Amino acid sequence: MLTVAAVTALAVVLEIWVKNYNLVLLYVLAVVAIGLRYGSRPAILAAILSFLSYNFFLTDPRYTFVVARRDELTTLLFLFLIALICGPMASRIRRQFILLRESNRYSEAMRLLGQELSVADEPRAVWDALAKELGGALQKECCIVVAEEGGRYSTCPNPSVPFNSVDEAAIEWTLRHAQPSGRFTDTLSASAWTVYPIRRDDKSIACALIRFDTHSPDTKLYNRDLIAVMSRQAADTWRRIELTRDLESARMKTEVEQLRSALLSSVSHDLKSPLAAMMGAAESLNILDRQLAPGDREELLDTILQESRRLDSYIQNLLDMTRLGHGSLKIERDWVSISDIIGSALARLKRYFPGVKTEYSAKSPPPLLFAHAALIEQALFNILENAARFSPPEESINISVDRKGNTCVIEIEDRGPGIPEALREQIFDMFYVVSGGDQKKQSTGMGLAICRGMIGAHGGSVHAYAGSQGRGTRLVVELPVDYPDKSDSQE
Repeated sequence: MLTVAAVTALAVVLEIWVKNYNLVLLYVLAVVAIGLRYGSRPAILAAILSFLSYNFFLTDPRYTFVVARRDELTTLLFLFLIALICGPMASRIRRQFILLRESNRYSEAMRLLGQELSVADEPRAVWDALAKELGGALQKECCIVVAEEGGRYSTCPNPSVPFNSVDEAAIEWTLRHAQPSGRFTDTLSASAWTVYPIRRDDKSIACALIRFDTHSPDTKLYNRDLIAVMSRQAADTWRRIELTRDLESARMKTEVEQLRSALLSSVSHDLKSPLAAMMGAAESLNILDRQLAPGDREELLDTILQESRRLDSYIQNLLDMTRLGHGSLKIERDWVSISDIIGSALARLKRYFPGVKTEYSAKSPPPLLFAHAALIEQALFNILENAARFSPPEESINISVDRKGNTCVIEIEDRGPGIPEALREQIFDMFYVVSGGDQKKQSTGMGLAICRGMIGAHGGSVHAYAGSQGRGTRLVVELPVDYPDKSDSQE
């Protein structure tokens, strides 16, 4: 009505310079503008008011609804018809524009949410993504309340204003009944939030809380659909993560059972051998002590010593493997020279294999490593011990160190029977032994698995290759040579 009045005032002023039948265009423009802004009904009302205003103020006789001339009556009729046609058409254009705008908003919101959910790997990340993108799409404060055991719930993220008793009652009601509650609903409307359920299998697993404006509720159909679809997509992602966790848990249980079986098998076969040798030697000393020659007595004592060391090595490997598997292996790093670590590992190897031959060479100055020296030494010792078992007595084990960029490369090569190419990765699996090899050499099949775990804990890698000249096996250990950041120094 105010628009028509303003157009009429403008037409009365312009009538001095413009013929009145041209002023009809002002009214048509006003009706179209009202149709675009407010819809078809206001446009039709504007068309009627424009017809009456033009007749009353701009046709003779003035200030009456009488039309004296036929051409003015024709102008009035055309004004009315054009206004009636243009108003609803403008309203239709307005609706199409609104639909297009809402469709773009819907698509953009779903795209952004899909990107966030595609990288979510835990429930908290799912709900954080939903709260972020839903709040951004509605331009309102949004948070997700997740039901937990014992009637408790957690919030992602925390609201700007703590929930009061009415808000908490609305949350509990929605979680229990899987129906909306809160502001602009018929249930607990005194709440400052509108609470929408997030369902999965007809059960409410969480709820989305949106803080709409007090005087201008924005609960139109487009937003309700957007809330429902985004919530459903987040619920599907949550379910996928839960299923993945269940599958991972089942897999871990299976692996634990396999590990237990393999461990029992290892204990019954491999650990029994050194125990039997120690018991036999000790019993011989106990019964035949006076009848034994000094050389025989020393041989029996040496057997007890060697088998006890082998048993200690097996038990240490078992403990290290358990600590690696449970993530309890603490890495206390410090600066240490790789040549010192290799020297310590070689000295330890000599105690267990006095007759072994080794050759050590450095192709470049040995670098300093920021590492746990004892763990790196244990990893290298396991490789050297494996090489010593399979190397012929007259052959040497070659150890070389080189620095390539920011990587320290350690190569350990033996002249043993070698490992088939198809099995070079499997030897790093726990309790895996090569047929005809480790089984004959009394091995639990854990040394190289522990080696890879310890090297990997330092950000390095270990791989097996064929030896040079087609003989033996060459194991290559790569360790990073970098200055530590804060996270490393605090690890």
